[in-house]
Amino acid sequence: MTQPPLINYLVAHKKPLPPCNASMYEFILAGNGVFIRGVRDGLGVIIPLVECNIAGLEKMEPQFHLEYPLVSHELLEQMLHISQKTAPNEILFHLWYEQAWKLSIPPQVNQNITVTRLDSSPDVLIEIHSHHVLPANFSAQDNSEESGFKIYGIIGTIFSQPTLRLRVGIYHQVFWEIPAHLVFDMPPKIYDATLVDYVGPFIP
Repeated sequence: MTQPPLINYLVAHKKPLPPCNASMYEFILAGNGVFIRGVRDGLGVIIPLVECNIAGLEKMEPQFHLEYPLVSHELLEQMLHISQKTAPNEILFHLWYEQAWKLSIPPQVNQNITVTRLDSSPDVLIEIHSHHVLPANFSAQDNSEESGFKIYGIIGTIFSQPTLRLRVGIYHQVFWEIPAHLVFDMPPKIYDATLVDYVGPFIP
């Protein structure tokens, strides 16, 4: 069996598109711009990269498909509780799906304004870290370190108004913020950052 290439290039002549044929990601040239598509166990996304008009090609829409159930509000509240106990240091959590969502605290170095990953398993689908009193905003260090194809998140202002911000990252090609309720069963006491603002795709 022939292995797919790491990166593939596709022209959207017609819909539906063929299945993704890339081990990492696929660039799609469409009637309304250039998109990047990634597919892994449990997750498929199509993210806009460049907006432009190209006559004769099909237009694409951004897509986010989580193939698993939402992460329970109990797990999210557990992460918040552990984050509050760990403050003023930050803490990193891993989530993966194995008949149900599993939560772990991987090997890490915890400090006041940063947490350093010592393990970033490709099997992990979601990485969340805390920002005790600071807002749930991604930093330049986050942009540098979050280099896989995963859902990344921050729980910020954990003592005043706990807030969760999520984004999909594809191998340093793009970061795409998504509403937290697409991934988590949000409890009332934890705020979804995208309810008040929107940040489009960020290309490092």
